[in-house]
Amino acid sequence: MKALPADLAAVCRRMKTERSVGLAVHERPDTDALAAAAGMLDLFAQLGVEARLHVDRDEVLPLEELLLPLGTVTRGLPPARQPLYALDCGSLERLALPLTSWGGLVVNIDHHHDNTRFGDLVYVRGEASSTSELVCDIARALGLRPSQQSAEALFAGISFDTGHFRHDSTSAATFATAAWLTELGVGVTRVFSMLYEQGSLEALHLWARAIAGAQAVACRHALVATLTLADYAAVGAAEEETEGIVDSLRSIAGVEVAALVKEQSRGPRVRASLRSNGHDVSAIAALKGGGGHRLAAGFSSDDGPEEVTAWLSSELEKRLLTASF
Repeated sequence: MKALPADLAAVCRRMKTERSVGLAVHERPDTDALAAAAGMLDLFAQLGVEARLHVDRDEVLPLEELLLPLGTVTRGLPPARQPLYALDCGSLERLALPLTSWGGLVVNIDHHHDNTRFGDLVYVRGEASSTSELVCDIARALGLRPSQQSAEALFAGISFDTGHFRHDSTSAATFATAAWLTELGVGVTRVFSMLYEQGSLEALHLWARAIAGAQAVACRHALVATLTLADYAAVGAAEEETEGIVDSLRSIAGVEVAALVKEQSRGPRVRASLRSNGHDVSAIAALKGGGGHRLAAGFSSDDGPEEVTAWLSSELEKRLLTASF
């Protein structure tokens, strides 16, 4: 039998010794983060370990009712010194919890290449498609089979972070994991519909505003769109209904980098999302304290949307026209 990698084996050993743990994900969690949490909640339940996902009181959890088991989310900090499993988060500061310091053991499970390697135990695979894929690795290493609900959540997490299996991070191992989850009873059509066919008419109108107002920069090699609170109000859309807009901008022929600048009513004033066909946009995000993947990254700012749009446009112009990526 092939030996487990040391870091994976260490996480599995630790999980078997736990009695009660807290889980945490990054701020403004996406489908992969919540799916990974759903998978870990299921694995801990099978191990007889009490586990809950802890998030800040105002944090929005997309698809919560579909991905997470009922009654497994706590709004607020976990008990003092309880082990904390941080999922899909590149740094301790980006967790969806106000943790200025933490006295307990931290286990860091993530797939972002710019992860700071925080925590006492670290299982980070920058080449993996998603944190959901890593949770599947943990399940197999423990000899456990996810329940159908958590298997569908994990499949959704992998699908979401790979752009439904089209991003470069999609490997043979990713397809093998997806096949394994399908064998466990995942309804592939149902998951696709949940992720990609539940948009509202208001969201469609919001997409139209963003696309119509997109600015071409760097000789049309980049597109930058901006959405303000006034835009959301004009069409009656929620601030969370922007998923997929930046990817649609990136899909235009000749566009190498796309960015969406979104004004927010809570937290940092602006959130910017970047996508690329080949350039390392995480390097741009890092200039503003953000991060992510090479081809998909983001950052937050307390500057206004106009200022952030102007800065991004200037930065992209400089980098794309001087080949300085």
